[in-house]
Amino acid sequence: MKKTRIYLDYNASAPLRPCANAAMQQALGDDAEAALNASSVHYFGREGKKRLETAREQVASLVGAPPSQVIFNSGATEGNNTVIQHFSRTYPQKRLLVSSIEHPSILQAAPQLEQIPVRSDGVIDLQVFEKMMTSGNEVSLVSVMTVNNETGAIQNVSEISSIARKHGAFMHTDAVQAAGRIPLNLSERGIDFLTLSSHKIGGPQGVGALILGLCGETPKLLYGGGQEKSARAGTENILGIIGFGEAAKESLERMNHYQALVKWRDRLENEILQITPTAIIHAKDVNRVANTSFFSTPGLSSETLLMALDLEGVAVSNGSACSSGRVEPSHVLKAMGMDDKIASSALRVSLGWATKESDIDAFIAAWKKVTARIAKKEN
Repeated sequence: MKKTRIYLDYNASAPLRPCANAAMQQALGDDAEAALNASSVHYFGREGKKRLETAREQVASLVGAPPSQVIFNSGATEGNNTVIQHFSRTYPQKRLLVSSIEHPSILQAAPQLEQIPVRSDGVIDLQVFEKMMTSGNEVSLVSVMTVNNETGAIQNVSEISSIARKHGAFMHTDAVQAAGRIPLNLSERGIDFLTLSSHKIGGPQGVGALILGLCGETPKLLYGGGQEKSARAGTENILGIIGFGEAAKESLERMNHYQALVKWRDRLENEILQITPTAIIHAKDVNRVANTSFFSTPGLSSETLLMALDLEGVAVSNGSACSSGRVEPSHVLKAMGMDDKIASSALRVSLGWATKESDIDAFIAAWKKVTARIAKKEN
């Protein structure tokens, strides 16, 4: 008999939405005899172009941007690297400020990045940030993620952008964990560059977008073709982009559903604290997205808990999923001032579009069983 498995790792990758799957299957069925290369001038090329532009409108609507400013690429890692490396190359004499809790695709994208510290609750101290803006050479770019992928904490990107602009810097935000969860509007938040990833919102993997504000700068990483208005060379992944567009459309339409997950998240956290009173819920007292819970249980290692929960059929994570499967102390918690004991015992539970209340029940039952077994072993 097949074991029932519960998926609670949406911040790593969301399951493919049926609407995205259906749209891609339809495209395959309609034109299985030909490739939809949007750069071709024949019928199939024009059909590919039409579907590409439909998806561009769908993705643009998700972030409140003009469709003409959406540049499709392979995902947020490429988008983040594109922006950071562009400013590192183009303005070598200027400083680049990034938050200390960014994804590795920001932190490792260029040398000599200066890190903006965060408070113990995972939120940037705006006074410290403004002081950094004036404590050295001119700053070319500030990059701060809208929602942290581990804690779920929401940064005040509008205020950060206002400070950056006041001092002549451009503003970039990695909005991967914000898209479809909180309202986004490029111009209202004062954002010059925004990165998205399809698979985080229930689209296919391997596709994403860099959204450009009307700032006059067009960062490029790949050269050699005129695709995407010559901003990103390489034949577009039409099938993936079709799925991305449909996922973006449904994410926008069902954002209220995502925000309603707060009730289940809070119940889960209350149960964790009842079962393991020493647990620490990170970023609990700041504004968070509704689907994310990041907590530590000092004395219990992340690796042990992950494996034990997996054996019970429950999939969670210890934070960022981009470390080749390694279980390491969270750099986000270290940046928040947590010691190794706390950082090495952290788990992230993230809910999503297909989560059911019974999944929360299953996690709670598994958590009770696993922690009781570990406590019994230690006694």
